[in-house]
Amino acid sequence: MKTDFIELKEEFTKIKALGAVKSLRGGSTGIGYTFESLLNKAEDQEGKPDFKSIEIKCKLGYSNTPITLFNCAPKRHGIFATSYIFKKYGYHRYNNINDYIMFERTVYAHNAYKLYDYEFRLKVDYYKMEVIMQSYHNGVYLEDVCSWDFKILNNKLQKKLTNLAIVYGYPYKYDNELYYKYFKIDFYRLRGFFEFLNLIDNDIISVNFYMKEGKTNFGTPRIDTHGVSFKINKENISKLFYKVQV
Repeated sequence: MKTDFIELKEEFTKIKALGAVKSLRGGSTGIGYTFESLLNKAEDQEGKPDFKSIEIKCKLGYSNTPITLFNCAPKRHGIFATSYIFKKYGYHRYNNINDYIMFERTVYAHNAYKLYDYEFRLKVDYYKMEVIMQSYHNGVYLEDVCSWDFKILNNKLQKKLTNLAIVYGYPYKYDNELYYKYFKIDFYRLRGFFEFLNLIDNDIISVNFYMKEGKTNFGTPRIDTHGVSFKINKENISKLFYKVQV
């Protein structure tokens, strides 16, 4: 709703007026966590928008890293597929058998690259109503590895990304402490689900996997999944969203 955009812009103006604000968390998530804390928003993992009907993405002003739209674990034969992918396609980091096993890939529909003989591609299957990740070995099709149901993906988009705000800030170091100065906010409204599918089919939206070998508190092996994310580059954001003037 437009009123939500107006209210968030008013809150942003107050935060911007604060100048450089001390980060409440280290690492790459500090910029977003600090901004949302200034909005008095509790951190959550429920898949709901951050501020009323608006999802907020925070970016460093100079960063060209892709924007994470949402996380969504794939399935295989009706169950989560991350364990299968890790066990079949995981590899030792730097191809060193003494290092830990991992699976890190950015997967597109056509722009595939080979790593340890395997390639992965996304296929938008309108008949099955799924986005499917396929594997290839030395250029030869192997299997449909996993998939995401259209209904689940559409629900993710509509529930979380109907309205979007991108907040920009610059980091500063003072007395060895990290600060952020928030200077710009842009507002967007989602175009639609079929635009989302078309952008996957045209190598504009990708899926990023990051899994590595870890251990539980009891020392037993486990898979540390750092997310299976649908991503888009900032310069393509207008292909998925309309710009909203507030």
